[in-house]
Amino acid sequence: MIKNQIEILAKYADAFRDLVNDRVWAGDDSPKTLLRLNDDSDWDFICVAMDVVGDASLAIDHFLRFGLDGPTRYNDTGEKYLRLYGLLSAVYIQQEATLKLYSLMNCPNPKDIKSEFNQLEIRTLRHQLASHSVDFITSRDEKPQAFVPVRIDLGGFSCTVTENRGGQNRTIKLDEAIVEHCKTVISVIDRTYEKSITTFFRGQDKKIKEFKKKLEDLRFERDGNIIIRRPDETKSEIRIFFTKPTT
Repeated sequence: MIKNQIEILAKYADAFRDLVNDRVWAGDDSPKTLLRLNDDSDWDFICVAMDVVGDASLAIDHFLRFGLDGPTRYNDTGEKYLRLYGLLSAVYIQQEATLKLYSLMNCPNPKDIKSEFNQLEIRTLRHQLASHSVDFITSRDEKPQAFVPVRIDLGGFSCTVTENRGGQNRTIKLDEAIVEHCKTVISVIDRTYEKSITTFFRGQDKKIKEFKKKLEDLRFERDGNIIIRRPDETKSEIRIFFTKPTT
């Protein structure tokens, strides 16, 4: 399941890049005109954001395969910290890049997307451990708090966090937190992709139909099903649909 989520996220990211490239390469106008952007510089941000989403997925995938301990036979505490802080940075910049794409595509209510990300446990952990360890606050009226990972419990996919040095502890299963992160990012890219189809190809019914079909395929696999395509020109495929057993 874990591997599947990051694979689906990567597929969505690649599909969105293909959507953008198809529109930009098909015309002689500027990306601003073809993508209906608000500013010429928005094209640069789109390119960078797409790269960040993809690069962060590689980092997250590596973590899901090797955990905090890494692909080494040594029990190295320093590597565990590097991998913890690296993971938290990767998920954060991926969320921010996804939010940037959503905003640049003029999708509705970007503040709601920020709220979705803020509710994720992995994002809170990033703020507490990899950004605001000694000055974390949840609102302007609250006093700053301090957070630190418990070294003796740092390993595999487990991270125990203590509040204010010896205060309340909580243990986070990082692999489970990443699954929720991936689901949310996938959901945001899905909405961005859907909105962009009609924005990019307004009046081009054939193109709209083509990319809506691709979105349907993405959603089919996102929902836990499988598409197996033959590597030839027949365009034949097998679709495996999973359903709950009847009682």
